[in-house]
Amino acid sequence: MAADQKVAAGQIRTVVFDMDGVLCAYDFQARLAHMARSTGVAAETIDTAIFRSGFDDMADQGRFDADGYLREFSARIGATISRGEWLAARAASMRPDRDMLTLARRLGQRQQTAMLTNNGPVLREGLTEVFPEALELFGSRAFFSCTFGCGKEDTAVFAALLARLEAAPGETLFIDDSADYVANARQTGLVAHHFTGIAGLQAHLRQLALAS
Repeated sequence: MAADQKVAAGQIRTVVFDMDGVLCAYDFQARLAHMARSTGVAAETIDTAIFRSGFDDMADQGRFDADGYLREFSARIGATISRGEWLAARAASMRPDRDMLTLARRLGQRQQTAMLTNNGPVLREGLTEVFPEALELFGSRAFFSCTFGCGKEDTAVFAALLARLEAAPGETLFIDDSADYVANARQTGLVAHHFTGIAGLQAHLRQLALAS
């Protein structure tokens, strides 16, 4: 817990989890390799045209619907990628963390739980195909940055999230593997934990009287 975050035991009523790097391991290179095999376009070309260009970030910020995103993606790499191919590549890059999912499920028995991920409309619509465990856990509280029109780089996303959850910032714990996103959450008033592994999170939860 950050030194300047004073939180009374039992104060937390809502717990929000990041997805990639927290609830599942994420291998970006595996995703690129899968896309390269599907499209016949070199992984480096896809990386440059889609990810390093900022295009994928724009999708995370809600600039495209799913069909528009796939059309523009295909145009940028000079080859067609279908919804199924895109989702298969995403699935190939993800490995659910069973221990973290169990922990989230246990917390959900007493606290409101949710997920917030920086991702765009194709994954939002295809979550049941790619990471059904998350949809089972969180249902309508599985939130994507594209829904809010901004990502976790912007503190506005946390205010929008709290409004959706009808949650108070000082009663909400946010868990993310990005130190920058954790800092932004704290700036918005949320209690936040920089995730580096389940052992550290469990220790933090004990401090907050959320675990024994």
